[in-house]
Amino acid sequence: MIIIRHLKKVFGNKVVLRDVNLTIYDNKITYILGLSGQGKSTIIKHIVGLLKPTSGEILVDGVDVTKADKETLYKIRKKIGFTFQEGALFDSMTIYDNVAFPLREHTKLTEEEIKKEVFKTLEMVGLDANRVAYLYPHELSGGMRKRAATARAIILKPKYVLYDEPTSGLDPIISDRITRMIVKLTRKYNMTSVVISHDLKETFKSADYVAFLYNGEIIEFGTVEEFKNSKNPIVRAFIEGNSELFEKVAKQAV
Repeated sequence: MIIIRHLKKVFGNKVVLRDVNLTIYDNKITYILGLSGQGKSTIIKHIVGLLKPTSGEILVDGVDVTKADKETLYKIRKKIGFTFQEGALFDSMTIYDNVAFPLREHTKLTEEEIKKEVFKTLEMVGLDANRVAYLYPHELSGGMRKRAATARAIILKPKYVLYDEPTSGLDPIISDRITRMIVKLTRKYNMTSVVISHDLKETFKSADYVAFLYNGEIIEFGTVEEFKNSKNPIVRAFIEGNSELFEKVAKQAV
């Protein structure tokens, strides 16, 4: 599992993460919710070692990634698939080459074997491999790019997959398709999924656990039902989408 203890991150004079404590259970889907700009994406960038914390520790299968050397971090990253908010596909590469990239970097498969894996993985995320494989990212819709990015993230069959706002900016139908894909991949391949979001509808459809980040700390964590029934006034205002109530309880919490 992934265990985050007392994670703190300061950029200049700005404290983004104050004291984050969170346990991410194996083979489950954990959503991290919160307002925009609260540091949700910063958490998962620490998990994969893209950022170094100001203090605290992050244990991935018992190894503290915050103190890992280059070789250890490399091994840990092979266990983790990461999908950036905008997909972060290489614009100069076809979808095929994007998805094949991890295989070429980390395996000794032949090109024939790579092609088989790429096509299978594209189909796995709901894309017509014969139609999209040799297109470039700009030739795909937003939802298709996000699914292609997911294919690249999962092609090494990682234990963990981190999704940074996978349904952001997508219409309800495509959002539902992406959410169903995350659930299917998690269940079928016993993956552990961490999803950054502020989309309550998609969260309640698919999450096993929900964490709420506010003011640099996780102030609520539990199952979907536990989260829905939270007595925390900040969480309640967020669930109800009531900005006036949120501002009122936020002032009281200061």
